[in-house]
Amino acid sequence: MELQAAIHGQGTSRRFRQLILAALIGAIAGSARAQAPAAAREGAAAEAPQTRAAGAVPEQATLDALLQRITALEAEVAAQRTELAAQRAVPPPKSSEEAELASLIAEAQKETAPAAEPEPTLRLYGFADVGLQRMWADPELVDFAPESNKTTFVMGNLNVYVDAQPSKDVRFLAEIRFSLLPNGAQTRPKGGLTLGEPIDTSISDPSAANLGFTNIRWAAIVPQRAHIDWTPSDLFNVRAGLFLTPYGIWNVDHGTPTRIMVSEPLFLAVQLIPSQLLGVEIFGAVQALPWTIGYHVHISNGRTVGQLDFSDTKALGGRLFVSTRHPFGFKLGISGYVGDAADVLSTGSNRKVNFAFDERAFSADLSLDIGALRVRSEVVTSWTYYEEGKRQLVFGLPLADAMRLGAYLMVAYQLPWYGIEPLVMCEFLRVPVPRTLPVGEGVVMPAVGLNVYFTATTMLRTQAALAHGWDFSEQPIETKGFVYQLVSRLITAF
Repeated sequence: MELQAAIHGQGTSRRFRQLILAALIGAIAGSARAQAPAAAREGAAAEAPQTRAAGAVPEQATLDALLQRITALEAEVAAQRTELAAQRAVPPPKSSEEAELASLIAEAQKETAPAAEPEPTLRLYGFADVGLQRMWADPELVDFAPESNKTTFVMGNLNVYVDAQPSKDVRFLAEIRFSLLPNGAQTRPKGGLTLGEPIDTSISDPSAANLGFTNIRWAAIVPQRAHIDWTPSDLFNVRAGLFLTPYGIWNVDHGTPTRIMVSEPLFLAVQLIPSQLLGVEIFGAVQALPWTIGYHVHISNGRTVGQLDFSDTKALGGRLFVSTRHPFGFKLGISGYVGDAADVLSTGSNRKVNFAFDERAFSADLSLDIGALRVRSEVVTSWTYYEEGKRQLVFGLPLADAMRLGAYLMVAYQLPWYGIEPLVMCEFLRVPVPRTLPVGEGVVMPAVGLNVYFTATTMLRTQAALAHGWDFSEQPIETKGFVYQLVSRLITAF
């Protein structure tokens, strides 16, 4: 046993073990020769070959016995090592005092460890744009183009988002536009086309240190949206407050950094579907890779002149879309809206309804992103049905029940040089107006543009467009003149 430990405990090689075995055999043989008488050795000299042959048998047997013994010792030592390793792998059981002490140490380590920095609960971000523009019209239409026909620098948008998340599943989002309006703007009462005198907001500042001689112009704060969201999951979320009507592309992605074109589509300008609603929205999405299927359902006051609704019939609407990023960006959506609207003048207990109508609307939109190519298209159709004797007046003439239609197609391609992106676009709008106007029942407006992306957050967008009336009614009128537009915006997001 000691021999085996000496051999294996020190990690000797197989050759070393063979040398030790040879030495043992030699020692045994030498001891036998030392015990034989000298005379017997001399008398047996003649028979040496026979004697060595006979003596070979006990030497071989001794060798085999030693090898078997060493093999048995190796197996025993290996078994002992395996048992010892298993015992070391199992920790000794702890007493209740030891377990309690270990728990206290773990708690103390948690308290002394540096605390993770909490997520911010309030964020401010936004975008701004300034520009240079000019709009003018042929003499036949100059009275219907109220903008200045001179090149003008303008402050476009200054929109700030207030984004708060007081708890895990609750979020508040407000988007506020700061504007120089209404100074210099012309009124359009009740959302119509009537134009009034430009507004002058110049007032004195009584808080000024020069006895009120300071003259300032008050300006506007325009809420774009302000709502509270409960977002427990991707599939089901609830939104309450003032929200952007979920339809199409532009009305939701309305920030100038995300728009590809400078000018918003005409159907947005005339509000074929209300751009904002005050009410409750339910929305969500489900992943069916590589597809995303999403939905929106909302109930609201609908289209109102002010904030109050003068009808218990609420407006309903919804949106359904599918999108994917593979093999290229694709999104297809459809939306619908049903509601009513009324303009009510209240004087004490007396109420007068100036106009009232029901409306139905449908829209479809398509987005494609194939490499550097971007394609956007939307179609919006709405039907308006006035109550008898409660029709809206435009230039003193009553509007008829009508189907209104707006659409556009835009194609842009980003070149591999200097972030340059040219685009072409064409849109048309059908909004029947009194036939005394020389614009017909609709407008067609082709446009070209050029965008330059300096960084991911700073860009320049330019666009040139012209508009001309058309009329395909049974009794068409002669359409006259063009309206021209040149627009540029330098935009940054922050």
